[in-house]
Amino acid sequence: MITLTVLTDKPQSPFYEQLLGKVDDYILHLRDKKGSFLVDKQTEKNIKYFINRVMDQPWKNHLLLGVLIYGENKADPVYIESIITTINKRFKDIFEVFSLENMDSFDVENHMYQYLKADVLKEHTDIMRSRLLTLYKPLITSTKRWILSNLDSNSQTHLEKYLFNTPSFDSREFSSFQLSNQKSKDTRKQETDALVNLLPQIRAEGNFRWNQVNRLRNAFLNAREKVTISKVELPFEFQYDEPDRISERLYFRLWDKASFILHHKDKFGLTTLNSAEKRTGSYSKENNHYFIEFVKAEVINKNEEADGFWFTEILNEGVFGFWHQSIDDIQRKKKSELLLSWGYGEKGSDKTHCPFHSRIRGIISPNTFIKQQQRHSKGILLDIEPLYTATTFGLLALDIFTTTGARVNELLQLTNTKECIKTLRVNESLKYSFNVIPKGRDSVETFYISEQTMKLIQRVSKLLKEHYGSERIPSVFYRDSRKHMFLEPKPYFFQYNNTAFTQPTVEACLRFLMHGLRFELENGDTVVIKTHLLRHAFATEAVQRQKLPIDIVAKLLHQRDVKVTGYYSEPTPSQVAQAVSDLHDVIADYVDLDEVVLRSPEELQKELEEYKEKVGVFNNVLGGTCVSDFVCPTKMQCLGCHAKVPQPEKRHELEEIIELSKDMERRFMKMNLPVEVKKAKAMRKHARNELKEIELIDKYREEQDYEPHIQFGK
Repeated sequence: MITLTVLTDKPQSPFYEQLLGKVDDYILHLRDKKGSFLVDKQTEKNIKYFINRVMDQPWKNHLLLGVLIYGENKADPVYIESIITTINKRFKDIFEVFSLENMDSFDVENHMYQYLKADVLKEHTDIMRSRLLTLYKPLITSTKRWILSNLDSNSQTHLEKYLFNTPSFDSREFSSFQLSNQKSKDTRKQETDALVNLLPQIRAEGNFRWNQVNRLRNAFLNAREKVTISKVELPFEFQYDEPDRISERLYFRLWDKASFILHHKDKFGLTTLNSAEKRTGSYSKENNHYFIEFVKAEVINKNEEADGFWFTEILNEGVFGFWHQSIDDIQRKKKSELLLSWGYGEKGSDKTHCPFHSRIRGIISPNTFIKQQQRHSKGILLDIEPLYTATTFGLLALDIFTTTGARVNELLQLTNTKECIKTLRVNESLKYSFNVIPKGRDSVETFYISEQTMKLIQRVSKLLKEHYGSERIPSVFYRDSRKHMFLEPKPYFFQYNNTAFTQPTVEACLRFLMHGLRFELENGDTVVIKTHLLRHAFATEAVQRQKLPIDIVAKLLHQRDVKVTGYYSEPTPSQVAQAVSDLHDVIADYVDLDEVVLRSPEELQKELEEYKEKVGVFNNVLGGTCVSDFVCPTKMQCLGCHAKVPQPEKRHELEEIIELSKDMERRFMKMNLPVEVKKAKAMRKHARNELKEIELIDKYREEQDYEPHIQFGK
């Protein structure tokens, strides 16, 4: 047992001096069994919040004691943050409405009960009230359990006065909580229902859009090169045709900063014009910046209105980045209503939403000069690299979310290291995976990915090397919610401008890539694609249509609690899904993305023998490759299985199965075997669904190789 005393040495937390004398010394100097101070285990963000918002409150010692113990129990810092902020805010409200001055005057059976019953602070929502109780009771339980298990009787007696009082009631006494929670779950399942049948199409659309931006970027680079080599005067006009699927002709002008100023002389002062003419200061060679003006789009050989790019309205309306800065209330209201019409934000909310704010310079938002000069242009000014960067990162995130069910935090851990990215050569082909630490764990686990996903990772690797002008991806510090676990800088794939991504950056890239795709609830409300919503869709598809056992899906999602998996995978209002065969090949060695490092034959043989004990893994099956390293979830019924990667090269196998199923159906009908007839029809349906996904894969692969003929000049 730990004897609690004020120790001669002190914690290493940089906030120790600010806490000393302001909170109870016993709490501040609490140690774990190894002698480490609990306060040293808290994240900077949570300690800062405590100092700035809680330090002067009557419940400061109660709350500090609880969150220190949560930290010792390795709770997620984001969860600890929600405890600190929620309890602090609600206690301030309760103390104010009841005119309470200290913790002795607080009666949980009276004051908190009245609050939870909505007898006071009626403007608070049921979610706000239930959230308080949901966090408050476990905090008390965890705190008491740790104190009883780790401290001697004297220490327990001392800390007893800092324990929150346990209420005799629970959430079941508040029917509105149950209705509110059920409403939230119903909304989530309805949103999932809008997506779950469309995962293959969503992935395909992401690939189509990346192809479109890549063509735009290549045309821009070709035009810039031609101007640089030939010394052509700017602006330089060019055009190209999109592939047959789009069938549009796009028109552009290439500018640089100085040429744009000089062609809009009536908009600028003499000083600016002189600097642009002489190419000095902001218009010097060192500060020059090329960009293009999207003039128009025309449908080829048809009298129809062209669509152009899906993102032009975002740029044209100026709702990227912190769009609400330096505009008046009328403009702010107009732009807010526009965003709401696209599904971003909440009706009746005063909160300003910035769905395309990446929080990292050079992603989505254009160069400052372009942003300022848009108002002087007849067309839409495009800064190419921020658009290309956003779509490249967005596509990789979309692919991983919809093919592995990974969380954002797991995605952000991807690094260009041998400990993370793995490969294994099996039957003359490479199999891939990555190792990261899932939520609630402290050791790495394996996520299986396909060759397509690996190509997208390689694409991001190439982008970063071009961006940094280096053959190596630089190491940066991890910045998301679990950064306390990743203290050393690493070559993270999700980084830009020497800054690691956080969840908002991933979400901004994903929204940008998917903007304009319309998904609706039954009531007509728009569903916006969110990272966690894709995870729900992945789980729902696996359990409800593919019929994978929940315990296997829990392993795929890296969830410990099967009950949580059950909630994720509950059937949606309409469970009529397209075939999604998106789980991918297992791997167990390292690939550097540039060169494959193979293990010795002896090591490889040993590993393969281990894998042979698992049903299916690495084996060829109808229409694709089995990638499950669990017991076969479909008892060898491979058609339609969620644990199979569809391969366009095996289209002929599925076509043969369709013809075979027709023959089987006829034979079984003659034999009066109705159950077998249904099985034959199901076989044909699964094969056709897999062919549909293969067709999508074929289309975006074909467009990746499409090189439009660029016409320069008028």
